[in-house]
Amino acid sequence: MNGDSLRILKQVAKHGEVSLMTAVQMAKQRHGDHADQYPLALLLEDGYLGVTITHSPPEGAEGMREYSWATTLHMFTLPKERNGVIDYLGIKSSANLDPSQQRVFLKAKGALYLDEHTKKIWDRAWAFALGCIGGILAAVATSWLRGYLNLP
Repeated sequence: MNGDSLRILKQVAKHGEVSLMTAVQMAKQRHGDHADQYPLALLLEDGYLGVTITHSPPEGAEGMREYSWATTLHMFTLPKERNGVIDYLGIKSSANLDPSQQRVFLKAKGALYLDEHTKKIWDRAWAFALGCIGGILAAVATSWLRGYLNLP
């Protein structure tokens, strides 16, 4: 999992749930378009996070669910035109969905991933510490044996 996805997952886990608008705003603005929303879209699509809205990709785009999620999430950040329509990449949306009223929450798969991630970090830290201690003890033992046996 990349850094942006992990950061979003950790933030949602920390709070239990956040508004959809807050989750959308957690994405780092690198591209200024829907590509910024892929980390959140992938977390939603893969079942690490859940959301209180039902998302159905447009007809014919069932194989591009992540793309559909990313464009939908990005459209929440765009201002509405005078007639209340949001137009992005030829997709027009006039939905009255308020992303600040919808919730993004941690699912079991996300909680398990975070637990495993934390466990791996601790395992690596212990392995490093034990390796250092083993190296120091080996050096001390070698030095002591050389002195004890009067070796050069």
